[in-house]
Amino acid sequence: MSETRIAVNLGPRSYSVLIGTGLLDRLGGTLRAEGLTQTGAFVITDPHVGTHYFEKVRASLEGAGFAKIVRHDITAGEAGKTWDEFTQACAALLGAFPEAATAPLVVLLGGGVVGDLGGFAAAVFRRGVPFVQIPTTLLAAVDSSVGGKVAVNFGGVKNIMGAFSQPRLVVCDLDALRTLGPREIRSGMAEVIKYGAVCSAELFASLEAGALEKMLALDPATLTEIVAQCVRLKAGVVEQDELDQLGIRNVLNFGHTIGHALELSADYALTHGEAISIGMIAATRMAVSLGTVDVDFQKRLTALLTRGGLPFTHKDAPGLFDRIVRALQLDKKFRDGKNLFVLPTGIGSWSPRENVDWALVHDCVRSVLV
Repeated sequence: MSETRIAVNLGPRSYSVLIGTGLLDRLGGTLRAEGLTQTGAFVITDPHVGTHYFEKVRASLEGAGFAKIVRHDITAGEAGKTWDEFTQACAALLGAFPEAATAPLVVLLGGGVVGDLGGFAAAVFRRGVPFVQIPTTLLAAVDSSVGGKVAVNFGGVKNIMGAFSQPRLVVCDLDALRTLGPREIRSGMAEVIKYGAVCSAELFASLEAGALEKMLALDPATLTEIVAQCVRLKAGVVEQDELDQLGIRNVLNFGHTIGHALELSADYALTHGEAISIGMIAATRMAVSLGTVDVDFQKRLTALLTRGGLPFTHKDAPGLFDRIVRALQLDKKFRDGKNLFVLPTGIGSWSPRENVDWALVHDCVRSVLV
């Protein structure tokens, strides 16, 4: 039951990410060792994850002296990342812990939706109560559980209502990934490939050399190594640009600009990772057209996504292109009417490109709709 500890160094908001196996069984003791002294816990999860892991979490918390443990379920998947679900979670928090003196520790047990919505609720309840991320999907483990971006979808725009609020701790028990279906594992691999494509040539080469297949098979040693590598890469970016004001965090959005618009416009027929895979292909075609990267990058990225079982295109439907373009125009990264895309410049490197001609943007969107 060894664990890897990675520090996210943000001054007074610093915290650790623990990666290992058997971590849920000793969660309560870990929280106490990290200085979390609350006696109440509000566990936000979804019905699927809760069935597998809530009782284990509850027993561990109870054994560490948590006297009141309340479970709140949200709708599983992106359908649960709504303002209504958010307000219901806030109401449940207030109902369970109505007095200021009894503010709980919020425990987020689930994937990215649970972490985003639950972190936002913790950020605004009583102007902020401590929360702990416990990612149970590969995607959340390598990406969304770290960095402090918490949000919900609203008004047809993804992640438009939110805040920056760092967790007190991230506990990534890799055993939890073993109840994921193959599609969810592949979805998480899209974010892993993203990190290699624009952040680390070493990671990309490792995936090409066979680590990708080992990850899909949940090989324990490879899983620990690659998850930790992704977390270190994200921590390094967040430490430089915690509040996303310097443009450094933009690297994490490779594939996400068109990918988010597609995900939303297709009414979540695609998983997040599937949409990001298609978005990376579209962004790479844009980069090749603009001359920021050569076709060898495109070939290597396409080959790796193919091995990961990830899509490059999505079936067109009446009105889908128009919906995507409208969603793009509402992207929160765009400023003063100018679009902004993260484009690769080589394996492990990138550059921002502002004000890309909309005719080229449209061509790249159409290229992934078949």
